[in-house]
Amino acid sequence: MTLKLCYHLAMEGKHICQSCGMVIDSLELLGTHGDGHRNEDYCIHCYKDGLFICSPIADPSLKRWMNDEDKASWILDRCGYVTLSTINDEGFPRPVAIDVISHDGISEIWMTTYRTSAKAGHILLNPKAGISFVREADSASLIGFAEIIAEEDMLRRYWKDFFIHYYPDGVHDENYCLIRFTTLKAKLWIDGRHSVIAF
Repeated sequence: MTLKLCYHLAMEGKHICQSCGMVIDSLELLGTHGDGHRNEDYCIHCYKDGLFICSPIADPSLKRWMNDEDKASWILDRCGYVTLSTINDEGFPRPVAIDVISHDGISEIWMTTYRTSAKAGHILLNPKAGISFVREADSASLIGFAEIIAEEDMLRRYWKDFFIHYYPDGVHDENYCLIRFTTLKAKLWIDGRHSVIAF
């Protein structure tokens, strides 16, 4: 059991099964992966030993019943950080953890970085890039193109208050820019099933 999950259950007092909608108010009611460790998304009545058992409902607002693209977006919402891979000067992928500030499903993902960063330099030279993220036993690998965005209206639109710690001059900080990643293809492994989505 992860400390994050223990904290979540302790603070919230409940957890919602993403298959049947049941309120999960104890660790013993969480489903289990194939290796026996607890799953945050499903209850033990719907998901046990890495397999779905049954569910009395099919609610499209719950993760299990979403289409694959919406499932991936749901997972991304709960990841926060992703791994962004750019192509470095030697032609190798350079993976780094980066915070997602906004996204449109998984077709477009927005991040920020310093204009002087290595990844910004890589993107300016070669826009090919990849993003991956993992939660529980689910994962997504995206390939596409990244671009550096520095137009003032876009910088204002995506500005977050906490950015001031990184960009002390606010939206006019000369080192503030955005990364827009546009997905061409997504390879997903979600709920024990593989799928590919082309955009």
